[in-house]
Amino acid sequence: LAGVPDAFGFLDSIMYVFATVGRGVLDIRCPACSEISIDEHRILGAIAVYQYGDPRINSDPYLRYWLRPTALRIIQEPTIKLANALKKGNLIIRPRPWTLTMSIESSGISARTSEYQTIH
Repeated sequence: LAGVPDAFGFLDSIMYVFATVGRGVLDIRCPACSEISIDEHRILGAIAVYQYGDPRINSDPYLRYWLRPTALRIIQEPTIKLANALKKGNLIIRPRPWTLTMSIESSGISARTSEYQTIH
């Protein structure tokens, strides 16, 4: 729908990693929702890191809430490819460094992974 057909496969790979080795529950809201969740901001922040091309930064701080180190290495490649596909399609994601300081507690969700709740 966004005019970047190559992006679908990379997004599917990212979601597959979350579904198979991720911990906790991701708060992914419906397309009709007026706001996006902290979790969605973290995922977008991970994509934005690679669109801005700073080689010293990676997506690990954004995604480590759900993934262990091995999974973080696995998800890096499809995240880079998704970022590049979106960038090539002129869909630039703004950086979200502030999501790194947001706590789970501020959203009303328990910080323990086993107690995550879906908000919407």
